[in-house]
Order: sequence, then C-alpha cells, then structure tokens
Amino acid sequence: MPLGARINAIYSSDIGHFDVVDMRDPLREAFELVEDGHITESDFHDFVFGNAVRLWGTQNPRFFEGTAVAKEAAALLKRSAPSVRTATK
Repeated sequence: MPLGARINAIYSSDIGHFDVVDMRDPLREAFELVEDGHITESDFHDFVFGNAVRLWGTQNPRFFEGTAVAKEAAALLKRSAPSVRTATK
C-alpha cells in the first residue's frame, strides 16, 4: 500500500449461501491469500481475528466475555492497548 498504509479489513463470509457445502471451505479459500503470497500469516491473523477484536473490543472491552475466544481477545487487546505516557517536567 502507498506510504505503508494498511486497510484493517475484517473476514466475513456468507457460510449459509447455497453453494457453501462445507462451512469450513470459505476460510480455507481465504487462506489462499497467504499461499499465493498476497499477504503474510500475520496479515491473515489480523484479517480473520485481530482487526475484529480491535474494532469491537476497543469500543466495549467486555464484548468477547463468555465467548470461545475471550482469553485470546483479551490478550490481543492488552498487547494492542496504547501506552499511557506520564507528563514529565
């Protein structure tokens, strides 16, 4: 991307669509972006997990509580939290 810009895309799939026989297939096909060298594994992690966690988790830190990904989401949010600088004189 120009000037190192990033698009924080979020994976979304209509797994209920008539031509999706196995609901695991859309994710496998999305991973082809990595296999074909278009994005890195780190980019893919952000695409299918990190960007969504940061979007909803920064607006509501409890958003993922009680879900299967609660622990991982909390850890990512903790790592992603901006550091607070203290004023110095």
